[in-house]
Amino acid sequence: MLDFSGMFLAFVDDLHVRQGLPVPSDRDHVLSLDYWHSIEKGRTIGDILVMDHLDRIPRSYMEQAQFFPGTSDVIRTLSNGGMRLAIASAWVATNQTKCLLVREQVAYCFDSVLTRDDLGAEAIAGTPSSLEVKLALVQRSLKELEMDPREVAIVGDAPIDIQVGKALAMRTIAVRTGNFRFLDHHLEALAPDHVVASVAELSASEHLT
Repeated sequence: MLDFSGMFLAFVDDLHVRQGLPVPSDRDHVLSLDYWHSIEKGRTIGDILVMDHLDRIPRSYMEQAQFFPGTSDVIRTLSNGGMRLAIASAWVATNQTKCLLVREQVAYCFDSVLTRDDLGAEAIAGTPSSLEVKLALVQRSLKELEMDPREVAIVGDAPIDIQVGKALAMRTIAVRTGNFRFLDHHLEALAPDHVVASVAELSASEHLT
């Protein structure tokens, strides 16, 4: 539901400024999958290893974040219609996420908001993968809300969202924003129950029941 492109551009620009380098002029390239892969492979900006600073994006740049058009309206519609909503993000920044929900006037719609910040050191041993983090957070959310996963739909824009949903026997809804803008070829293999262009297309009758 979150368009993080403004956050990411501000983050990359600031790293360049800190190193006395000109900010990138090709904004589309910075937002491309190739650029992200270069970060995963060890991209540096000056003497800064970008991968080591990614958690700064949600912690320091959430004010640049925006919901995709129509997202706030559909969240309010679903909540006002009696649907219980929760956020379980493998990223960090629970407090900043809650502030964003307040700004978008949808904070009251969510019964639970969890991020990696909410997993104590004892929750997952060793260095967990994003999939392990996501699974632990979704399980915790289900427990807190006393919900049967078979009666819950998970909505996500990345393969791990669908993988976690399948592992827990949840209804799965893939959204063609975020990572799925670039990973469309994964959708057939993942076989989500529904695919929508954006969260704004969700409807309780068609996708969530």
